[in-house]
Amino acid sequence: MTIILQSAELFDVRLTFRQPMKTALTTLSDRRTTILRLTDTEGNIGYGEGVAFETPWYTAETQDSIHALAPVLYRLLQGPLHHPSEVATRFQPIQGNQMAKAMFDGAAYELFARASNQTLATYLGGDANKAIACGKALGRAEASKTVRAVEDALQDGFQRIKLKLAPTDTSVLAHVRKQFPDAPLMFDANGSFTRSDIRLLQDWDQYGLLMMEQPFRANDWLTHQYAASLLSTPLCLDESIETITDADLMHSLGAGQIINIKPARVGGLTNALTIREKATYWLGGMFESGIGRRQTLAFATLPGLAYPIDMAGTDHYFVEDLLEVDYRIENGQIRYAEHEVSLERLGRLTQSKLVL
Repeated sequence: MTIILQSAELFDVRLTFRQPMKTALTTLSDRRTTILRLTDTEGNIGYGEGVAFETPWYTAETQDSIHALAPVLYRLLQGPLHHPSEVATRFQPIQGNQMAKAMFDGAAYELFARASNQTLATYLGGDANKAIACGKALGRAEASKTVRAVEDALQDGFQRIKLKLAPTDTSVLAHVRKQFPDAPLMFDANGSFTRSDIRLLQDWDQYGLLMMEQPFRANDWLTHQYAASLLSTPLCLDESIETITDADLMHSLGAGQIINIKPARVGGLTNALTIREKATYWLGGMFESGIGRRQTLAFATLPGLAYPIDMAGTDHYFVEDLLEVDYRIENGQIRYAEHEVSLERLGRLTQSKLVL
């Protein structure tokens, strides 16, 4: 199959959270995101999403950097494409900027899937009818509020609970574990711990966590390696893994045992498909719109997931999403579906549009 691109449009969109999401490093009240629409010469359309945040607290990329680089990336895709993996190949001369690359990569996969009359899940080799087990990520809050949130999540059927914690949150973790001694708990630090906190993490071993996610800064490989040698709780790397080489480095150093794969963070579905063969993995979210979410869900239909994914319904996060139909959690599970983009909502929630 051969596809030739005809046009590319960027939509600068702002979504509003139903309630603020507080991590160890920032608080999000709304979500600026970039939507890419690629159209080929046959009229097929594929969407992608650039999910960087407005400031570089998560990775070095930002929404502004995605907009600045998009015209360069689009020029590299001129000429026939025979498979969506060619996008990653053509982008190799561009260093970094994995989220900008992933935006085009995802749109290309959607184009090829539609051109072959398949769902994206089926095109990737997944089971489009699979019910996907979900966990829930809870933002930082005081102990009593967190306990109530965990109770609600468990009653709703979520099969793994992720707490956003900083080094000062021992009492929160202790209260939650005391109240729910058998709950499948983990925590995500978003790189807020330092080497001096390793003794604290050793104390947290007592809480029987599934994993400790990204305790140290993304590039602090040696501290992750040292901590992994001392802790009984497995380390999961998130921000540290942006490339296939990073996954190999984690394995070689013994700096972690689990990878939280976010296709948008690793350059797209092409790289994610390779990384899933490198280590025990599960899938996380980026507080993305339903457009990015349906691509992550398509990936989740593949065999091999070791833990429930980080995915709440689109109706849970945003006052309004960009799809015609929201993804919803039922009994702790979510089903992949090819929900269509709402052109009316996309137009109304777009702050500016750029034709590349």
